[in-house]
Amino acid sequence: MQAEQRARPLWSRSIFLRYNIPAVQLTLFSKQRRESVLETLAICKRLVGMIWDMDKRLLTAAVLSALVPSIVPFVNAYIYKLVIDAIIAGLSDPAAINMQHLVMLLTTRVATYFVQDAAFSTQGYVERLLWTKFPIYLNKKLFGHIAELDIENFEDPAFRDRLEKVRDSWYRPQNLITGMLFALQSLVQFLIAFVAMLTLNWMLVLPIALIAIPEFLYRLYESQSAWSIWDWHSHRKKRYSYLSHMLQDAQSIKEMRIFRLAPLFVQQTTAVQEEFYEDNKSLSMRAYLFRLIFNGLSTVVFVGIEVYVIVLAFARRVTVGDISFYTQIVSNFQNGLGGLLRNMNDVFEASLYVKSFFEVMDAPAVMSSAQNATVLELTQSPSITFDHVSFRYPGMDHEVLNDFNLEISPREKVAFVGENGAGKTTIIKLLARFYDPTSGRILVNGTDLRELELDSWHRQLAILFQDFNRYEDTAKQNIYFGNVLRNMDMKDIEKAAVDAGANAMIDALEKGYDQMLGRMFESGEELSVGQWQKIALARAYYRNAPVLILDEPTAAIDAKAEAEIFTRVEELSKDKTVILISHRFSTVRMADRIIVINEGKLFEQGSHAELMRQKGVYAELFSLQAKGYQ
Repeated sequence: MQAEQRARPLWSRSIFLRYNIPAVQLTLFSKQRRESVLETLAICKRLVGMIWDMDKRLLTAAVLSALVPSIVPFVNAYIYKLVIDAIIAGLSDPAAINMQHLVMLLTTRVATYFVQDAAFSTQGYVERLLWTKFPIYLNKKLFGHIAELDIENFEDPAFRDRLEKVRDSWYRPQNLITGMLFALQSLVQFLIAFVAMLTLNWMLVLPIALIAIPEFLYRLYESQSAWSIWDWHSHRKKRYSYLSHMLQDAQSIKEMRIFRLAPLFVQQTTAVQEEFYEDNKSLSMRAYLFRLIFNGLSTVVFVGIEVYVIVLAFARRVTVGDISFYTQIVSNFQNGLGGLLRNMNDVFEASLYVKSFFEVMDAPAVMSSAQNATVLELTQSPSITFDHVSFRYPGMDHEVLNDFNLEISPREKVAFVGENGAGKTTIIKLLARFYDPTSGRILVNGTDLRELELDSWHRQLAILFQDFNRYEDTAKQNIYFGNVLRNMDMKDIEKAAVDAGANAMIDALEKGYDQMLGRMFESGEELSVGQWQKIALARAYYRNAPVLILDEPTAAIDAKAEAEIFTRVEELSKDKTVILISHRFSTVRMADRIIVINEGKLFEQGSHAELMRQKGVYAELFSLQAKGYQ
């Protein structure tokens, strides 16, 4: 590091120190820089490959329309040089004027203007097509992959951070495409001007490069700093998103109004935004000062080269037309080099954001079917066995389930009870194979769940989760979503609604089963939590699977409706295996067997009557809950 500092000019070190620019950021050939360049190139290559796969002709048109505007100005400048030289020659000797040649030059010059304008129009047209077509292609790839990922991915904070970056950077892939096309355009412009400059004096290349390269390095540092603010402070962005959601959410606003939380949340969102403002203000001020410096130096170099060409003209070493030509060449060289470096910087900046897209698209699905997996097609409800199952969530240091053993017979009605955190919902996640056990195995009809084809196993399950979805769609669609693999059958949809106790509520809606639910779309009608829960239960019934899992299915339903629903569950599920989780002991009494879970282990089991006679944990909890109703 000391050797590096000694090698740098004193003015350079003073600027770096004054504006707090890390030296490592400005070392062009550092290991970190090389890795960043290689990563950016890999991202660009992959993105171009995706565009090529999407539409080869559109990509070819985009490249060609970007190249033409970089070539035509040089042709135009050279034609103009010939026109000036012809006129100058005619002033000294009118007989030397070749009008036909002059008209041809002027006509060609007009044609180049037309070609230039046509290229710009084509470039705008093609860019618009790319900006509208590529997001469709990219989103299909991205969302298709996300849909195949596992619950473990979405419960991973690091993966959720990447998803949030993708949501906030939806336009960055298009920016990267545009940056690459403009960088190509600037590169061709720079190379042509470079060759032309060499024919005049190769020494003229040096002062322009000495200005442009430090400017590029600073812009690179500026981009990394802007990204760092976005990346390092992503927790602030998440905090802001959370607070702004709470301030706009219809469910949360009621409690916030009563507790007067809104002013506090507004204050906190403002504080987060002000922190971003201060960070960006500091960065913008440094960028502003440095750009003034670079612009001033660029102006001095440009004027100096112009003076040099004029001196050569007076010395009769170049023609008057050459003055115009080389002035254009210098301008194009400077613009080409500066544009190339700026566009490369834009490409680098955009690649930092696009990287998040590819990180999401490359996230592996943890749960997958084994090779030659068994496709399960049940004609009756299966037996389910938990064989010495232990499980801990990724990143946790303690086990949620510990040597858990349980056998569930076909058509048996089993209820799980226990304190929060005892592992009840984890059992459902493992049974649905959202996760695999840390140790032990789960057997379905004697076959390890990991050896079953996953989609075929999921088709055997109908699950009503505690945090069920509320689809902003019609009532019939909400129920039909329970089994979209079959054609919609209104008789079965209405039967599922009757079984769930939702038919009367749906019939009372203005448009019945065609009524849009929720307030997101026009003419939608909001339901109570209990009504939404009945719709979700109807969705589970419509699936008509051999295994029915109900996780707190009546938490938002009154006692009368609960009794009616579970009477129907008993009637409708005689040929199904039913697994029930509930905190209401009046609900679990209908089960053939009640399993008490405590600290991840099976603590007690038996029918309601058997457990009451044991006078253990279940009897105590039941008595406490029953006492509350007395």
